[in-house]
Amino acid sequence: MYDAQLYLYKREALLTHLNRGVLYQAVEPLQSMGRLDHPLSAHSYINQPLGDPAKRWSLLLSGRDVRELDDKRLNLLYVDSSLGQPVYRLHESFAGGQDVPSSVLERLANWDAEGQPGGVRWLSDDSGAVVRVYLFTRISDSLDAGWLGIEARGSDVKKALNVPVAGNFQLLDQDQHQVVGSQLIKPGKTLGDVWKGDSFAFAGLGPLPARLELLKHLGSSGWGLIYYVELRTLMAPLWWPVTLAWMLGCGAWIVIWRLCRRIETRLINPAQRRLEALAENENFLRAVIDASPVALCVLRRADGKVALENRLAQKWLGDVEARQSLYDWVVSSFSSHNSNGFEEVGLIDDRHLYLSYMPTRYQREEVLFCAFSDISVRKEVEAQLARAKQLADSANEAKTQFLATMSHEIRTPLYGVLGTLELLGRTTLDNQQQSYLYAIQRSSTALQQLISDVLDVAKIEAGKLVLRIVEFSPLELLQEVMQGYAASARSKGLQFYFCADAQIPERVRGDVNCLRQVLNNLLSNAVKFTDSGRVVLRVRMESRSANQLTLIWQVTDTGMGISAAEQPRLFKPFYQVASQPQRAGGTGLGLSICMRLAELMQGQLSVISELGLGSSFNLRVPLEVISNSSSGPSLSGALIHVHTPVRELSDNICSWLNRWGAKSQVIDGRYNQTKDALLLEMRLDAGAEPCLPEWQGRRVVICDEGAQNPGGQGREWLVGPYDLGILRRAITMALGEQKDEPIADECNERLPMLGLRLLVAEDSIINQLIIREQLEALGCCVELVSDGLHALESWQAAEYDAVLTDINMPGMNGYELATELRRRGCSAPIIGATANAMQDENDRCLQAGMNLCLVKPIDLNALANCLATIQAPA
Repeated sequence: MYDAQLYLYKREALLTHLNRGVLYQAVEPLQSMGRLDHPLSAHSYINQPLGDPAKRWSLLLSGRDVRELDDKRLNLLYVDSSLGQPVYRLHESFAGGQDVPSSVLERLANWDAEGQPGGVRWLSDDSGAVVRVYLFTRISDSLDAGWLGIEARGSDVKKALNVPVAGNFQLLDQDQHQVVGSQLIKPGKTLGDVWKGDSFAFAGLGPLPARLELLKHLGSSGWGLIYYVELRTLMAPLWWPVTLAWMLGCGAWIVIWRLCRRIETRLINPAQRRLEALAENENFLRAVIDASPVALCVLRRADGKVALENRLAQKWLGDVEARQSLYDWVVSSFSSHNSNGFEEVGLIDDRHLYLSYMPTRYQREEVLFCAFSDISVRKEVEAQLARAKQLADSANEAKTQFLATMSHEIRTPLYGVLGTLELLGRTTLDNQQQSYLYAIQRSSTALQQLISDVLDVAKIEAGKLVLRIVEFSPLELLQEVMQGYAASARSKGLQFYFCADAQIPERVRGDVNCLRQVLNNLLSNAVKFTDSGRVVLRVRMESRSANQLTLIWQVTDTGMGISAAEQPRLFKPFYQVASQPQRAGGTGLGLSICMRLAELMQGQLSVISELGLGSSFNLRVPLEVISNSSSGPSLSGALIHVHTPVRELSDNICSWLNRWGAKSQVIDGRYNQTKDALLLEMRLDAGAEPCLPEWQGRRVVICDEGAQNPGGQGREWLVGPYDLGILRRAITMALGEQKDEPIADECNERLPMLGLRLLVAEDSIINQLIIREQLEALGCCVELVSDGLHALESWQAAEYDAVLTDINMPGMNGYELATELRRRGCSAPIIGATANAMQDENDRCLQAGMNLCLVKPIDLNALANCLATIQAPA
């Protein structure tokens, strides 16, 4: 039925489309088309006159319209509104065209009189055997406007509608006359109620239905299309299912009968026996009340007297005279309109009693049913639980202290690693060595962050984790976390890239450590659980006010995905996805910590995932805006063509180029190369060939082979894929606006020469070497000792500008050293250094008399900033 409707609606839609091409008083000369001997091209047009040329009506036909008429085997007609209604054949798609029947022309003439001036009119010759089917529509509301129509052969319509597997069919006009059909059936009662609406119905001339019919009206034409199947044909293959259904019904009746018998035996008869035992039950309940271990009593509302009580109530509640004072309490209990209540009575004869009461009726009176429980044991248990909670808090504090101690023990040798790498970075290294050093520093920093994460678990459990609001760059954070997982993604052959909103500000304020920890965990999981496809990190600005904005960080992968049943438990502690146990390899704490950190930052963490398609984690975080300025050289309107394997990535790079002042354009295949144009190409896959090998101009290639410093090879510059600042510098070099000079590492920046004389107390030999090198790099004169006692002796023998001491040392520790120095009149700054990152460690240092506490590992910049406030001697 749908295919048949679609066949007819397409012809109606074609006529409506052609009618939109009717012109009045066209400027171009009219051309008569007739039947074309040669086809028009799809984009060729011809202005075909309609009827009398003096009326200036014409039809603009395209080659595509003519081709569609031919494809659908339709003739295009025009019936003039003048006297006699002459018919003009504008185009014939099949030969043997006949004259339009007079009955059709009469209906057209009466079109306006019938009250249906608009729309499409479906007409046919109702003389008997229908040879043609016509569709007409007015070309205009003007009185001299004629009718544009299409003519279809009845055999074509019948062939299109006749589907043997669907049964017989009839196409009826608005008068219920058959236009075409596979069989001829008489109208009238045969149609029954089917003609009133689009529905199924049974129809037939006898008392029993003869056929099952489905009728659909065709739009506003008034025509109807019926498909019908003879009932005997429909029922022939159903005799066996009907018989089987009858047998099943009989079996179901037998089962129900047996079930009723069983219900009568198991339920009804026992219920009757229980009714017979009601008299016995009352006596039994009285016995139960007397033997109950709870004090039960029933108090009358009228006078507060006891209507019923058991033995324990008499024992616990005292004599009758003492209970007369309960009357006022009974009245207040009824007036409170509570259905029930609970109260703790307190000590009565060294017992803690708990009262539960409920208003009810007893012996035709309103009463208050009261139950007194002895909760002395529960009170003792509560006291024991309170003591157990104190012990648990002490154990939790011990666990936190253990984690802090382990963090200290790990941070101490890590200080030697990071300090050595920092000093190594200040030596002369080539580009490859700088890249290796940069990778080692990133990995060591990740290890340091991992240790901090362990402490965060303890802080979260103890409720001591607080935000550390600092100023940072969202783009630098994005690039940092991407570089940390680029190698893992590259080893698995994944497409690994990021898309950052070009409107995000340069500097914001927030807890960058918490944000970094969440992003690292999400990226680590995405790379771990993705075998093929891509991992994408996106950041965009959702909303912004004067000094506040909300950033959405999205980590999307094409991994195995997470089922809908597992997603609600995904952020619970120690939960791991059951479908991927061989890949988890962790404790199941990562996402739980991420959720707690997101809530701590007043943000939200959510997941959208489909099993087999991948996952998308969204982190929404509010931040404070500091600066939106863009630093770096401007690209000064340079024309840059951008090509990447992903359109989203191309558009994102273009937005950044436009922010930097360039004119960017995404190219896919065709382009117009100019002399000053620059091609920016990204190769996500290792060893990929150039996308446009015929490009003769300058080219900047973003690939994994690119180093930290842009490398120029002839007219081609190679850069890494995870630093927009280096990309911007490479573009300026390619445009000739900046010389090819290596980028200075942060560790190679010029440090201040402080010229201080310092006393350093450190028990670790490796840390002594590192701190000496660091301080000498800052222009300081260093005196090293191994413990607090030697530090006291050295302080008495010479004058120093400041004391830098480790906190945990054998013999005299840092706290004791600071306390003793202050007692002896030392006024110089005392700076503590510890590997314990707990907040109370800093408080203890200040209480001991220190000016500042540094957390190991200490980099040169932190050390320089700390000592810069100390005035060197003249």
